[in-house]
Amino acid sequence: MKRLARGDGGSTAEEGELRELIGHQEKIREDERKRIAREIHDELGQRLLALRIEVSLLKQDEYDFADKRSQRIDEILEHVDATVKSVRTLINDLRPAVLDLGLVASLDWQARDFERANGTACVFRADDEDLELDDKRATVLFRVLQEALTNVVKHAKADKVEIGLKQDGKNLVLSVADNGIGMPKVRNRKIKSYGLAGIRERIGLLNGEFRIVTGDSGTTLIFRIPVSE
Repeated sequence: MKRLARGDGGSTAEEGELRELIGHQEKIREDERKRIAREIHDELGQRLLALRIEVSLLKQDEYDFADKRSQRIDEILEHVDATVKSVRTLINDLRPAVLDLGLVASLDWQARDFERANGTACVFRADDEDLELDDKRATVLFRVLQEALTNVVKHAKADKVEIGLKQDGKNLVLSVADNGIGMPKVRNRKIKSYGLAGIRERIGLLNGEFRIVTGDSGTTLIFRIPVSE
């Protein structure tokens, strides 16, 4: 198999490529801010306004009857439940709540969720079930796995994915291997595709290393980060 790309925290990146990565990541962040602000304004704001109107309607004479009032309250409670769900979705976009369960549990959950959503067999293995990592690093690995699995769906045409997590000395190693079509014709231009560029930058911010190993069939992404500053 041929190694196609390697990142070591940005120290070997050319100045132009680095500017491109930084510019793209800033655009992603700004687009994400706009999306969340729009969802808060359009969805959450409208739901709260609707709730206020519905509660105020309970003052009308027609709701003096217990059965009508009870029916109306049930409808309002449905709207409350939908609003709570919207808030949870927004919070999860900012920081996945599943990370509160720990790194290993959150990655295992992500693997099972990927399998359920895409019908692609996905196996997660960790050498140490009790492995812990600070919140910053755990979040990066969670997002990196998220992006890697998204790339599998978009490009790999795989029917099986294997995810591994292990500690190697002072480093933590996450690997994502699929049995798809591989990337034998990938060139540097393609390696700098936005999904992979985002992964490289996330790992680089932790002074980590990112490698792609591929051939005529199957691709493995390998992420190595220090377990501490």
